[in-house]
Amino acid sequence: MMLLHIMCSRILHVMLAALEMASGAVQIPKMTEGYLGPQAKFDAYGLSLVSHSDPIIYMQDSQEEVEIILGIQPGTRITIKMISYERKQECNEYCLIRALGPNYLFLIRPPVPGFYKFQIYALPRDEAGPNMLGVYNYLIYCPGSFGNNPFPKQYPPWKDGCYLYEPLSLPRGIRDPSVRFKVLIPRARDVQVKVGEEWNPLQQSEPGVFEGNVDFSQGYPSGAKAKINVKFAGNNYNTLLEYSL
Repeated sequence: MMLLHIMCSRILHVMLAALEMASGAVQIPKMTEGYLGPQAKFDAYGLSLVSHSDPIIYMQDSQEEVEIILGIQPGTRITIKMISYERKQECNEYCLIRALGPNYLFLIRPPVPGFYKFQIYALPRDEAGPNMLGVYNYLIYCPGSFGNNPFPKQYPPWKDGCYLYEPLSLPRGIRDPSVRFKVLIPRARDVQVKVGEEWNPLQQSEPGVFEGNVDFSQGYPSGAKAKINVKFAGNNYNTLLEYSL
């Protein structure tokens, strides 16, 4: 099954490239043979494509974001790498990783027009080793320009089954008196939004879901941070998300 999947993906890649060259459309960059699509451990790790089965994704001119959904097995660890093809630079801050049920969702917001290599890494719970293995590679083309609007920085504990409902980002220089925060963080005992030196508790509305409003009206200097801090056990808080103000 794995071999057939890879062969089909490669054939589709070649067909699309030929069609584009014939029509005068944007040409696909040359990728290393076997780079696009599922990698060796994709089937072995029990992963599945819920949204985009084609490893080449074309965004529309007016499309600011695209969301890729991957089905996983319980306990699988996930991370990503997003690379601007033209600039040869990582830009992971433009992908928001979220988990909901058996799926991981990758919301991608390219900062400038161009091609992006989007690489997904995984490791099952029962496999030892700190390094995750590449399991699927996409090539994303974004024709539109929507400005620099990164997602909050995501620390490793965030990638363990959490989901951010809102806010997906905060504008620089924000002075809003009531910003709604809502997150799903399994096993959390307490969740606080720390802005500067001020702590703002979120209330648990249902199991694992915490929400509340935070006042940003006083304004904060450039470089200030808003952090979602979480207590799982004991008395210490871990930072899961960090917004730059």
